[in-house]
Amino acid sequence: MNTQKIERVDGIPLIVQWLLKMRVPELIDAIWQPHGHWQGLSYGQLALLLLTFIIYTHTHKLSQVEEWEREHHHTLELSTGWQIGAKDLTDDRLGRLLEVLGEDEAQSAAYQQQQSQHLIRAYALPTAVARYDTTTFSVYHDPAAQTESAALLSFGYSKDRRPDLRQYKLGVSTLDPAGMPLLSDVLAGKGADDSLHFSLVAAS
Repeated sequence: MNTQKIERVDGIPLIVQWLLKMRVPELIDAIWQPHGHWQGLSYGQLALLLLTFIIYTHTHKLSQVEEWEREHHHTLELSTGWQIGAKDLTDDRLGRLLEVLGEDEAQSAAYQQQQSQHLIRAYALPTAVARYDTTTFSVYHDPAAQTESAALLSFGYSKDRRPDLRQYKLGVSTLDPAGMPLLSDVLAGKGADDSLHFSLVAAS
């Protein structure tokens, strides 16, 4: 007699595909191999399923993974293309996985290097034009108070038309036309913007 089961799919296939695209199982299995008596999914496959559980449930409790897998068994098998056994995701197997992945610093460093080389991309950006803009922010600060921030929160020309309020100034430099931030600085609220461009050039 055929039985029907309803499973919540949600974002599981998306998470699995992103981790596969990142080559997480492939890179882990290239560095760590289980002993000859190990049966079932490889370390890389277990790691992918554990990461999927953590991202999906927002928790890392190993004791909950086995039950979670049962609730999403068909979704996980169809998303990964793997045959997942009933005891593949027990907490002791996952605990052994984490122990193995963390016991050799050289292997961990090798994995991080290979994973970074696969994920990080460098792009050449146009550097002909940079823009520097400032704006002021008014604060409700006691005008009569003498504090350590008095040099920063000071009176000056108010673009908000509130000369009664102290203010500070924020300067941001961006690379045009991409709008890529180069640097930012928090400045005293008094004084003109003209001289600030010189300090920007010196800092760059």
